[in-house]
Amino acid sequence: MGHIKRLVKDFFTAAGENQGLFLPLFGCFFLVLFSYSFIRPVCESLFLSSWGASKMPHVWIISALATAAVVWVYNKFVVSARPSRLFAVSNFLAVAFFLLFYLYFSAKNRGFSLMAFIVKDIYVVILIEQLWTFCDTTFSEKRAKILYGFLAGGCSIGGIVASVMTSELASVLGSKNLIFVGCGALLLGVWLFGHANRKGGAVLARARKKGTDNAQESEKKGSIWGGFDVVLKSKYLILICVMLMLSQFVTALIGLQFNQVLEVQVTEMDLRTAYLARFYGATNVISLVLQFGISAPMLHFLGILLSLVLVPAIMGAGSLAFFFAPTMGVLFGTRLANKSLSYSIFRSAKEILYIPLSYIEKYKGKAVIDMFIYRFAKGGIGAVIIGMQAVMTVTALRINYMVIGLIIVWILIVPLLIKEYKKRESASTGE
Repeated sequence: MGHIKRLVKDFFTAAGENQGLFLPLFGCFFLVLFSYSFIRPVCESLFLSSWGASKMPHVWIISALATAAVVWVYNKFVVSARPSRLFAVSNFLAVAFFLLFYLYFSAKNRGFSLMAFIVKDIYVVILIEQLWTFCDTTFSEKRAKILYGFLAGGCSIGGIVASVMTSELASVLGSKNLIFVGCGALLLGVWLFGHANRKGGAVLARARKKGTDNAQESEKKGSIWGGFDVVLKSKYLILICVMLMLSQFVTALIGLQFNQVLEVQVTEMDLRTAYLARFYGATNVISLVLQFGISAPMLHFLGILLSLVLVPAIMGAGSLAFFFAPTMGVLFGTRLANKSLSYSIFRSAKEILYIPLSYIEKYKGKAVIDMFIYRFAKGGIGAVIIGMQAVMTVTALRINYMVIGLIIVWILIVPLLIKEYKKRESASTGE
């Protein structure tokens, strides 16, 4: 009881800092995932109707290339532009695209269904990473260990509310009309983030000034890599890249298993939209329980190492179970664990790894890792799957062998990363 009382007291103390910055940021996370949970099932269901699950590896490669271009452009403005302005422009572009998508919504319009499938993943990654980078710049490590689980909970609550609404409304209103609700949430998020930006002003201004000065000095040296060089110069950031790539390899492969079965078992588009909404709703409920009940206490009392090892270990247990009981139930549970743990414990622990970084590393290097590497990993594993499809039938059991091997490597990487994190943490504390 003493530990719980101390955690509750620390939470209210941390949440009240920086003029109550926590609440508007919580609302921003809520709105981004609320929007995404309306738009995602619509785009995925239309894609499966237009192209089928077998084409997903090809899309992963296209998405990686598109994300690389977006990150390069993004990093040209990320240091000099105000966070609120960058966030607003990102939202406005997403809304403009999805309103255009509404006009051309049809399974027969395969080109636009492909574009929508790619854009819906890029836009949510950009918005969420902007929010987390803002948090990493304004909150201390001590406060982050307490608050990050709850901020991630804002994502889950938004996803839960939207998923319940989507599953009920998809068959009544039709899939494409749900896009309007998602776009409205994005526009409301622009106003709320502007409010958060004003509250975090003093801390953010000091970090931005130092970061802008360093960025201008860097620009004089003529770097054209848009943040990629920032990552390649740091052993610590490279290790974070490797861990994230492994996690995305595993997530993509488990997702491919799931979609292969879904395509066969649920063939009607609106029913599939509702099914996906219920699945993501369940994912968000479990994520919320983990974020509010386990993530904060684990990070606060047990540390980052155990948190980062626990996630792949649980996924590995589910994949091992699939060898002995290759059923949809086991696959459903493994996919559910994969998504809910990634959104909760793994997400909060990963964000804390960025806190000891410099301003440029947070805004440029982090963008490369969490936006581009996130998609590049899926593109890389997509290329492997396409190669395998050329010579064999890629079944769920064959994919499972790949998943187990990647999880083992993932677990072995974590201690090396934590060792470098402690060095960074000590150096940051000593400044």
